[in-house]
Amino acid sequence: MAKKNLNEIKTTLEFLKNGRAAAEQMSNEDCLECYGISRAQALKNMDAAIAKHEREIQRIENPLKGIEKELYEIAAKHLILVSERGDLETRHSDSEDFIEVSVWGLEAALKDAYEAGRKAK
Repeated sequence: MAKKNLNEIKTTLEFLKNGRAAAEQMSNEDCLECYGISRAQALKNMDAAIAKHEREIQRIENPLKGIEKELYEIAAKHLILVSERGDLETRHSDSEDFIEVSVWGLEAALKDAYEAGRKAK
């Protein structure tokens, strides 16, 4: 998939926000009929999509630099869900805060992060 430009992402974000506002007005039965999922799940999915687009806009407008960029790239390389999720932010949800990773993947990430920190000094 080709990278979207900032204007496309902002346009999509507005569509998502409008869709969420519409879903808020729908009954659970209407959501089940239209989307095949409950109203609560539809709102949760839209919130996740909105947050993803907002993070993408933030990354484009304020790109990481220096050691922060290097650590993000290490995490994305070794912790596969980081690249899908887009960040390392705390969400206060065990299922979203604890990324499953192999011990050897974690070991490689820690070694790379240690080296990056050592070189940055």
